[in-house]
Amino acid sequence: MSAINNWTPMGCGARSVALKKGHPETTMHFPGDLVPRAENLDLGIENIFLAWEIARLAGEETVREKQRALVLLILAVQAFSAGGSTRLPLAFDRSLGRILDELSVTDSERTAIGDLLIEAQQAGSEADASGLSGVFGGPGDYRPLIIDHGCLYTQKLHVLEARVGAALRKRICEPYGPDLIPGPEKVDAAAEIALREVFDSPPAGPRGAITLDQEQKQAVRAALSGRITVVSGRPGSGKTSIVASILRVLARTGRPSPESIALAAPTGKAADKMRQSVEEHLAAIPFAAVSDNRLAGACPPALTLHRLLGYSPGQERFRHNENNPLSEQLVIVDESSMIGLALMDHLLRALQPEARVIFLGDADQLPSIEAGAVMRDLCRSRTANEAGRVVALKKSYRAREEDSNGKKILGLAAAINEGIPPAAAGRNRAPAVRRQPSEIRFEGAEHLQPGNAVQREAFFGKWHERLRGSMPDLDQRLARAYAAGHSGFDEQTTGDLREITAHYEKFRILCATRLTAGGTGAESANNWFHLRWLKERDKEHGGDGSLYFLIGEPVMVTRNDYSLRLYNGDSGLVLKVAAGTGTGHHLAEPMAVFPRGSSFAAFPLEALRGRLELAWATTVHKAQGSEYENVAILLPEAHVRPLTRELLYTAVTRAKNSVVIVGTDEVLETGTGRTMERASGVADALG
Repeated sequence: MSAINNWTPMGCGARSVALKKGHPETTMHFPGDLVPRAENLDLGIENIFLAWEIARLAGEETVREKQRALVLLILAVQAFSAGGSTRLPLAFDRSLGRILDELSVTDSERTAIGDLLIEAQQAGSEADASGLSGVFGGPGDYRPLIIDHGCLYTQKLHVLEARVGAALRKRICEPYGPDLIPGPEKVDAAAEIALREVFDSPPAGPRGAITLDQEQKQAVRAALSGRITVVSGRPGSGKTSIVASILRVLARTGRPSPESIALAAPTGKAADKMRQSVEEHLAAIPFAAVSDNRLAGACPPALTLHRLLGYSPGQERFRHNENNPLSEQLVIVDESSMIGLALMDHLLRALQPEARVIFLGDADQLPSIEAGAVMRDLCRSRTANEAGRVVALKKSYRAREEDSNGKKILGLAAAINEGIPPAAAGRNRAPAVRRQPSEIRFEGAEHLQPGNAVQREAFFGKWHERLRGSMPDLDQRLARAYAAGHSGFDEQTTGDLREITAHYEKFRILCATRLTAGGTGAESANNWFHLRWLKERDKEHGGDGSLYFLIGEPVMVTRNDYSLRLYNGDSGLVLKVAAGTGTGHHLAEPMAVFPRGSSFAAFPLEALRGRLELAWATTVHKAQGSEYENVAILLPEAHVRPLTRELLYTAVTRAKNSVVIVGTDEVLETGTGRTMERASGVADALG
C-alpha cells in the first residue's frame, strides 16, 4: 500500500516532487487506506482519486488532517449521488451521519469534518483564512462543491437542479400562452363541447363501457388548461385512458393538430405499451365519430425520450435544445417517475415556451436510476398543487378492487406503501402464508416462508410447470419455424407470435438485485431456469439452440442499439425463424424476436451478442413500466441496500392476478420499514 500512497493520476513519484518543492509536511499522498472503507458504499478507487484531486485544490496551506476530512466528505457526497440523491443534507444526526457511519469514520475524523464544514460556510468571504475557497462555493459560484439550503452539492447537480426548478416554476406560475385560458378547470367553449362528446362516448370493455371517473375527468381538464400538468396514479389507474381522451378532445378542436403532438416514455417498452393502449382505446369506441376515426388513422407516434430529443450516441449529445427546440406543441410523457434530473433538463430545454407538457406516472414507485426525483418533487410541491397542476388518481383498474385477487394485491401494495409490515397489515391486506411451494395457488397475494434455498428451488419448479402447463400446445409452438419475408412476418404469423409472446409476458420473477445475493439475484434465478430448460429441450429435441440462449427462452436487451432500433429493457423471445430470400427461405435458425409496432422483428443471436440477457427473472428496476398476470418476488436471504418500501411497492404493483413473495418475514418487514432516501432540492427551487 505504501507504493499506492505515493501514486497520483500523473504517475508515481509525487512524493519526490513534493520534497523538492519543500512541502513534505503538508502534501497529501493518496489515501489508499480508504479503499476498503469506500467499498462499503459501493465506491471504487476511481472515486477516491477524484475526491483526492478535489481536496488538493484546497492548496498547500490546508493541513493534512483537514485534507483527509475533505476527502471523506467528498466520498460521502459521491455515495449519496450514486444512490440517486442530488445533494447531501449536512445534519450529522441524519443523512450525513449515516453515510459517515458506513464509511467507518472515527470520532477524530468526524470532529475534523465538523470543523471543516464550519470553515466551508465562510469559504470565499473576507473572514476565510482556511484555503477552502478553491473547493467550496455558494449558488452561482463555479466550484467543485456548492453549499445551498443546508446541503452539499456537486457543482453539476446544483446547476441542473436550479435550471430544472426554474423551468418548471415558469411553466407553473407564469401566465399561459394566448391559446390557453388560465385555471385548471377552465377550457374554452369548443373544448367544453368536445369534452362532453368524449365523456359521453367511452370505449367498450369486457365489463361494459370504460367511463372516466371524476378524478380522471379532472386530469383531462387540467391538461387542456395549462403549460404543464402532472397526473400521478398507481398502476392501472387509467392514465392511458386519460391520454386517449385528451387526444380525442384535441382531434375535435384541432388545437394542436395530431402532427404537433408527441407521445413519449423513458424506455422503448413503455413507449410501445403507451401506443398500443391508446390504439386499443380508440378501436374499442362503439360509435366512433369522424374525428376519432381520423385520429386512429393518424395517431401520434410513441417514441423514447432519447429519440424524441434526437440523441446522437456517437456525439453523446441531443439535437434538440433551447437553440433548436422541438416543433411539437404538446408532449405527453408516460412513466415519468423514471426520468432523472439530467434527462428532465434536456426535455424542458427542448420545449418551445408556449408548448404544453403532460407528465404521467406513479410518484410512489421507484424513482429514476439516475440522480433526481422530479416526479415525486412535483407531486409534493405546494406551488404545483395550489396552481392545480397536479392530479392524483386513487382508484386502480388493473387489479380491480371488485375482483378478489385484485383486491388482495391492492391491499398488500397499500400496506407496503404505508410502511406497514405485511404480516401486521390485517386480514384484508396481509398475504396468505404458504409453508410449502405445493400450497401455492397463484391467486391474489401469497407469501412463501421462510423461502430458503430448498424451498426456492422447489418454487422454481412449480413456477416452471405453471408457465408450461398454462399453454398446453407450447411445445408445438416452439418446435415450429416462423417464416419471415423481406417485409417481415405475414398477418397469420404475426398473430401466432403475438399469442406466444403474450403468454411469456404473463410470468415474471422479480429480484432486488442482479447478482447472486445468496441465490436470490436475477442472474442466479436465470441460471436455474436456463439449466432446467437445457435439460428438457435436450431430452425432447436433442438440442435446438445456442449455448447461451435456447429456443423458448425469454430475453431482454441490455444496451441501446439505435441502428437496430432496440433499446435497453426491450423484452423478446428466442424462436426458430426462417428468413426469406428471393428463392425461398433459409433453414430456420434461433433468433431473438421482439415486438415492433403492430408486428415483430427478428435478429440473429450472433448480431446481439453482448447485448442480451435471459429474462426468466429480472430486477424490479427493469420491470418498471411493465405489467404481468403473475409475479414472484424473490427476497434476499439478508437485507440489502436496494430492498426498500418503494422497491417492494413497485414489484407488487406489477401483478394483475397473482403475486408470490418468497423469503423470510424478517427481511420483508425490514424492507417495508426502510424508505429510499433520495435528497432532492427541486421542491426548494419551486418555492
